[in-house]
Amino acid sequence: MGWRAFDKLIPWLVAVVFAVATWDGYHLWRDSQLNRGLVKVEAGDAGIATHPYLAFARAYALQQNGEFESALEAYAAIDVRDGHRMRADIRYNLANLYLRRALQYRENDAHDLALPLIELAKENYREVLRRDSRDWSAKYNLELALRIAPETELEQVEEERNPEHNPRSAAGIQVRKPLP
Repeated sequence: MGWRAFDKLIPWLVAVVFAVATWDGYHLWRDSQLNRGLVKVEAGDAGIATHPYLAFARAYALQQNGEFESALEAYAAIDVRDGHRMRADIRYNLANLYLRRALQYRENDAHDLALPLIELAKENYREVLRRDSRDWSAKYNLELALRIAPETELEQVEEERNPEHNPRSAAGIQVRKPLP
């Protein structure tokens, strides 16, 4: 390969280097904007959380501060595309939020308030596991939620709610025969 062939490659090499530098520069600028936004989120500025990652950070900060209702609203307000990994992270954090609140209610002997929250937590953990069955954190937490509130057989629940569907009660009912 002579110098003339090398001279023809130089503009292409410069273009590739320029494209890579531009790409890296854009990502560096975007990451610096996110970092500035995170600083504002940590300072408590709720109005800047328009980017999904910043909104997620704000919701997580509210969750860590024990602000249950505010964290629920913040997670619900996050706008993510379908199939985005953040959707699973939101569900996982919501499940943790529900489970922690349910445990607080149980400690205060408010079992009637704890049970629906545990069911919500189990459903969110299951949804995370439907997307990624290898998520060990979700598996572990689902197992914990199942230990706290074990699943009941659907037949048992139906028998308790609707005794007319219980085969044992149907045996005691006298059926009238039509008149001839």
